[in-house]
Amino acid sequence: MNDSVFHENAGRFLKAEETQSMKDAYHSSKLACGHKKDEYTRSEFFGINRVNQLLKQPGCVGIRIHYGNRWEDENGKPTEPGKGKLNPRVLLTGVDGRGRDLPAYTGHGGLKDDGGDGSELGTVGDGFPCPQHCGGSN
Repeated sequence: MNDSVFHENAGRFLKAEETQSMKDAYHSSKLACGHKKDEYTRSEFFGINRVNQLLKQPGCVGIRIHYGNRWEDENGKPTEPGKGKLNPRVLLTGVDGRGRDLPAYTGHGGLKDDGGDGSELGTVGDGFPCPQHCGGSN
């Protein structure tokens, strides 16, 4: 029997009420810290093709979400450290059955060792943040 938490069915689907309660608690904590409603990141959107590319990596059983920060200008473009605003970002990484982040493969079979053009597999970032890019129910 495999007792590993790293399997294809990790996690669970939440009911709408539980989801909304968690989102409300997050929003309330941000407002209590002095943030204004539209000045903090609530979520990021990633397209299905990018997510599917992660999941199709050899040995991938799921996705890990890493939290990070990056200095960005007012349009969300990366800047030098200390310039612009330090914004929270999330990074999506494929994970194998032993819980290891999968390496960043290029289309040529080598390891990714520099900034990518989006065609490599490995870590997906630069999602579209909400509130700048929200649908109607967010």
